[in-house]
Amino acid sequence: MDQEAAQTSRGIGSFLDFVQNGSFRFYQERDLGLDLYSYGYAGVALFALAVASLVVFLLALFHTIPVRRTVVAVLLGLGFLAALVGFTRSFLTYHDLETVAAELLESPAGPPPSSDGQLAAIVALPLVVGATTLLTNVVGCLYMAAFWGGSLIRRSPKR
Repeated sequence: MDQEAAQTSRGIGSFLDFVQNGSFRFYQERDLGLDLYSYGYAGVALFALAVASLVVFLLALFHTIPVRRTVVAVLLGLGFLAALVGFTRSFLTYHDLETVAAELLESPAGPPPSSDGQLAAIVALPLVVGATTLLTNVVGCLYMAAFWGGSLIRRSPKR
């Protein structure tokens, strides 16, 4: 019964409460690149997805990608994938906080957290990067829709 209560207390609702109580000003004192790198393959994948989103947006902005429908699909796909990877990695870190936190906190990225809010900020870093990537991709798609007008929906003529 106690294990069942412990599993319930580590659900998505408690994770979101944990993240909501995070002290995100702690990011100013840490090297976020090293923190993201210390998350392993998920952190590197998040960085790669963010860079790929930027490259696709710039290529679309300079009309290098001729089919505009493809740009929207790729940008939104990269954004949702980044948000999914970020949420999953942060949730798994929160779920196994005792063993994973020691590795994350020993990285040379800055001072160790002194409160639960600062720990929550470090645990939520992949989630923040993934959500930021998704948000910027949505804003990029809206910008292209406003800039290109109706030609965003139609296919551009072949050259």
